[in-house]
Amino acid sequence: MGVSLVEHDIEKDRQKGEEMMAKSGSRGVPVVDIEGVIIRGFSPDAMRDAIERKRRE
Repeated sequence: MGVSLVEHDIEKDRQKGEEMMAKSGSRGVPVVDIEGVIIRGFSPDAMRDAIERKRRE
């Protein structure tokens, strides 16, 4: 889809784990942050929709 991806290992980076909790409100993974749109769990349709929405903004 022509987007950049940054992956964080929350087991190795405590600060990123805390950031994930603050954004998602849970410890479940994955958490995907698409320019402020938070998606909990793996949902290709939700990710595609968020990317398309952000492109239109």
